[in-house]
Amino acid sequence: MNASHWKRSVVLVSSFLLAFAPVGLQQASAAPPIGTHAKVVTVAPADRDYQRGYRDGFRAGYADARNDCSSSLGANSDSSYARGYSAGYSAGFARGEARYCQ
Repeated sequence: MNASHWKRSVVLVSSFLLAFAPVGLQQASAAPPIGTHAKVVTVAPADRDYQRGYRDGFRAGYADARNDCSSSLGANSDSSYARGYSAGYSAGFARGEARYCQ
């Protein structure tokens, strides 16, 4: 194969690829991303209490670890808020301990 034939082949293949590349990109970008489907979530009041307790407990646990690296979690209760607070405190303390107490 001589050089001019090879150059023509490269130019022809390149132009062919460039002509159809935008079509492939549009098709790939037209598909919706995974996990963006709309979901309706209804939260029971007890679950809201758990979430609120978790958030409050996480903040308190993180602050305790940041301030003095000692846990001061009190007694547990059977309420949804208390269970969430306990779980959140443990998670927050662990996160704060990993950042500030090492």
